[in-house]
Amino acid sequence: MGGQFISQRITVGIRSREQQPSARGPNGLGRTRGALLMSCMLLGLAANGAAWADGTVAAKPAEAEAAGREVAPPPQSPQPQKAEPETVGRPAEVPASGPKLVVPATDATKPSTAERKGDTRTATRDVKDSKNLSVPQRVLPADVAQKIGRRIWLNEAGGRRDAITSWNAGEEFASLGIGHFIWYPVTAKPPFEEGFPGLVAFLRKGKTPLPSWLDKPQVPPCPWTSRADFKRNFNSPQMRQLRQFLLDTMAEQTQFLVARAQGAMDKILANTPDNAERERIVAQYARVVRASEDLYPLIDYINFKGEGTNPSETAVDKETGQRQGWGLKQVLLKMNGTTTEPKAVLAEYSDAVQVVLQQRVRNLPSNRIWEAGWLRRAETYRRPIAQLDQVPERAPRRSSRYRADNTQF
Repeated sequence: MGGQFISQRITVGIRSREQQPSARGPNGLGRTRGALLMSCMLLGLAANGAAWADGTVAAKPAEAEAAGREVAPPPQSPQPQKAEPETVGRPAEVPASGPKLVVPATDATKPSTAERKGDTRTATRDVKDSKNLSVPQRVLPADVAQKIGRRIWLNEAGGRRDAITSWNAGEEFASLGIGHFIWYPVTAKPPFEEGFPGLVAFLRKGKTPLPSWLDKPQVPPCPWTSRADFKRNFNSPQMRQLRQFLLDTMAEQTQFLVARAQGAMDKILANTPDNAERERIVAQYARVVRASEDLYPLIDYINFKGEGTNPSETAVDKETGQRQGWGLKQVLLKMNGTTTEPKAVLAEYSDAVQVVLQQRVRNLPSNRIWEAGWLRRAETYRRPIAQLDQVPERAPRRSSRYRADNTQF
């Protein structure tokens, strides 16, 4: 379009000059030469304008290179995914075809681009890069999340409605909800990580209606100060309201469990400064994620025994004198396999859980009363959750007086 406009102006200019009388003399000859020179310049501009309008003129090498960079930007490390309620258990948003696996990268030992170029980074940045590049995530359909929640309720309370509010003998806290989330009274000294206030905050953020005495910006402490007080008020109006609220929000509690599991690796990697341990944890975690169709083994154990990063959730090993935890971090560090066959991976994970639990019982002999139930629970990690009601459970491992190879201590 621009070329045609310039050409029209040139044609008109030439015609107007042709209609003028011929110039005579030196001054006239000079004016004629100047007009011819100007016409040549305008013709050149017209040709260039037409070429640019048609897109036939090639870009300069530097401009072409810049354009290529705009079309294909260099790969960037994906940002860590935060666990949000919207990613879990929403039927309208989550496809029901099956769990989706999103794996940014799987090779934990492969150096990043900046490291290959010799870029120096701090240890904190290395931890973040390793986490971003290597930790897989899943999004669970609502029906799968519901099955996981029901199974965890069976594990914690045997599926009994009254047991959704309980206070175990010898403990200083109430255990509430499908995950038996810990809730301390104001008089207790918390040795374990408290879960119930986090659940209430999660439900409040998700606009779930709460009992008025719980619907506070700061979740109050447990109103019952001891197990005896809890039992005396077991059928009080406040307790009955709490129990019904927990029964009505089982789906939302499952969302909370899944969200916690998805954020567990952030805490574990931040708590693991050693590069070799970090790579091992990520590699074994990725194996379990790929082997498990529903992530039940990870979700349940994190709710059961935590991430393994709380210093207060450790005990001194009587043989080594070192403090040992019993969370997911310790389980993953017990694993060293490389096979990707799902059945073998889940069997190794279940074995590692049992070894860690037996280690805890050895370090804390008072926990021996729970050992048989703990080992039965670990056995459920060997199979997909859909098969747990169909296949009889294996006989549990022997007591903690035996090593993993069945030789006696």
